[in-house]
Amino acid sequence: MNKRGGFLAIIGSIILVVLVSGCIGSSNIAKSNNDTKNFTFNNVSFSYPANWDVSVSNDDTGPIIVVSEDYYTQIQIMITPTYGMSEEGVLKEKNLTIYPGWKKLLSDTLILNNQTAYRTLFRSNDIIYLFKDMRHEEIVFVKNNNTITILTTAPSENYNNKKQSFETILDSIHVQ
Repeated sequence: MNKRGGFLAIIGSIILVVLVSGCIGSSNIAKSNNDTKNFTFNNVSFSYPANWDVSVSNDDTGPIIVVSEDYYTQIQIMITPTYGMSEEGVLKEKNLTIYPGWKKLLSDTLILNNQTAYRTLFRSNDIIYLFKDMRHEEIVFVKNNNTITILTTAPSENYNNKKQSFETILDSIHVQ
């Protein structure tokens, strides 16, 4: 087989894998939005859509729980120690954080886990998401000497469609 034939075979195989993956992935979409699973880890619990995945990793500052439908649509829950910093100090630090390429759209508060949480909505178009127009919602609150940061992420064109899935998680989240 010549080089061109080998190249075409590789491209054909990649296309076949993508097509088959798309067919398998679409069967997950057929699941009811009401199907949920429960997750508990390190004093954090919540319900999430049954067709989403959960993973946990640890970095130097604490656990990161990622609940994702795909690469672009996900919620990250990060738990970091406050190191004795007050809630006001934590919020001031978060407000000073600059996310390159992210534009702040609005800030407000909401009740989450029976306490006030601080929410900021961003829009981005950065390299992490392959320059796709994205919406991010950062929610921060302090509990038991930990900063809980929740970051929802979805493509801007799908953000409103994913809102119900995000709310399933946010409405059920409990941090001890």
